[in-house]
Amino acid sequence: MDLARYRRTFRRKVIPAYYRGKLHIAIFVFLEVSALVSCGVMINWQWWTPLMILFSIFQASVLTYFIHRYLLHQKFPGFHWAHKMHHWHHTFYRPQNMPYDEINDVYMLLMPPWLQLVYFLIYLPLATLILAAIAPLFLILPFMFGLILWYGLYESVHWIEHLPKDHWTMKFSMFDWLRRHHITHHSELKDQANFGIVEPSMDYLFRTKY
Repeated sequence: MDLARYRRTFRRKVIPAYYRGKLHIAIFVFLEVSALVSCGVMINWQWWTPLMILFSIFQASVLTYFIHRYLLHQKFPGFHWAHKMHHWHHTFYRPQNMPYDEINDVYMLLMPPWLQLVYFLIYLPLATLILAAIAPLFLILPFMFGLILWYGLYESVHWIEHLPKDHWTMKFSMFDWLRRHHITHHSELKDQANFGIVEPSMDYLFRTKY
């Protein structure tokens, strides 16, 4: 089946009739900006605060790499749904046609709306409470700010990597390079190479950079 026909079939059978891509994007932007502002105003900014934020981003990058490489590309008990949805992403967005055709195609590009709600409304507050029980809040808040920032970067950079080759963002060599890096991951090497979405440092470290 050619890709255009596959996408039409996929939209009809998988994407819910009530789904609206613009609303999905709006939910992500609202949650991301609200969380960043709320956390940012509570931080007592010091000279070392950016260092804690960078540390948080680094550990999030490492965790994302392993989740992507193993949880999304291998079948683990209890997480078959994650593997299935990621498989759909790879079949919908192929190396020869990475951009989406219509706005509702972001259904298979962004994290599902329900997972975004879980992350912002359950995971982040719960993680803050747990960490605050073992460490001072002035350390925890910058750490959480880094997690929020990382999530926004992940969704945004992944989006850019699925934009057309002639999109204005590709005038920036970094985005063009990341796009080509990601295209390789969508090739026959998808289970072997280029698992870093936002940045490829872990691919270099664990020799999965192609």
